[in-house]
Amino acid sequence: MNFRTYQVAASGADVHHDALLSNLAVAAFAGGTEGLIANELFPEVGVAKQSDRYAIIDKGNFLRIPDTKRAPKTEAKRVEFQVSSDAYFANNYALAGEIALEDLANADVAFQLRENTVKLVTGDMLRDQEVRIANLVTSATNVGSGVLLAGGDKWSDYVNSDPIGDVNTAHAFIRQRTGLIANVAAIDADTLKILRRHPDLLDMYKYTRGGQLDVAQIAAAFDVARILVSNAVKENAVEGGTSSMTSIWGNNCLLAHIEPAVSLQTRTLGLRFKWRPEGFPADMGVVTQREEGAGKRWVEVVESHRFQDEKIVATNLGYLIATVL
Repeated sequence: MNFRTYQVAASGADVHHDALLSNLAVAAFAGGTEGLIANELFPEVGVAKQSDRYAIIDKGNFLRIPDTKRAPKTEAKRVEFQVSSDAYFANNYALAGEIALEDLANADVAFQLRENTVKLVTGDMLRDQEVRIANLVTSATNVGSGVLLAGGDKWSDYVNSDPIGDVNTAHAFIRQRTGLIANVAAIDADTLKILRRHPDLLDMYKYTRGGQLDVAQIAAAFDVARILVSNAVKENAVEGGTSSMTSIWGNNCLLAHIEPAVSLQTRTLGLRFKWRPEGFPADMGVVTQREEGAGKRWVEVVESHRFQDEKIVATNLGYLIATVL
């Protein structure tokens, strides 16, 4: 079980604010879960058991073309498909925050101790998931294949790079091995800024658009239905250390075939296997408990949890273009 406790850094004096200043209060980190794309990249599928196996149907049996000619008075040729399997295990991820009961008693309405603690706990759990899935798919050894750009091939080199050619290579890889096409590209915000002004892409819209392109135009140029853009960053420094912020997704471009509506027979790069034990609250549900009385710590604990495993289930439905900047 992965468990970490956060203590809200607020004393009674810190919590009590003048009402006239409350309107000026700003959150140090507003919208912490904005710009996360892992949920869209790995659709969720509910499972009945914490660990089990899932079937993998061999694509070759569906792409191979048999001889269908039949001679008079003979049986039709028989075909069948091969099935293998893999396993998942839904780990328990949990996080909790605690608030001193005297702080709750003193807190002004604007401070919203409970609400901010819930946002901190659930937001950090979602960011933790984002890091796990990003680490999975930004490694070419985990997806079907990929390329590591260097020198003039990096898309930030507006003279020598060829982002359309790189993306077309990714499309060809996925189509030639699966018969499917990539319908999603995942990039970070820094990569988007470079692509919006890349001369090769601007040239495609030179008679209709000038200056820079929007996300829909880049998606059309890349021949995908959607571009997922991550704005998520993470703090790498330990508490109290010198701040070191980096992009969770890095300067990478992932091409993938994603089916958002999953079923028992799904053709998609990855899945989130979600399990809910009997008696537990809903996924990412929040429970609270007070620790009060003689010998207790006199706090309110706010906790959220989930049981989940993230798996790449079809490696050939992904292609990574790494270090594009």
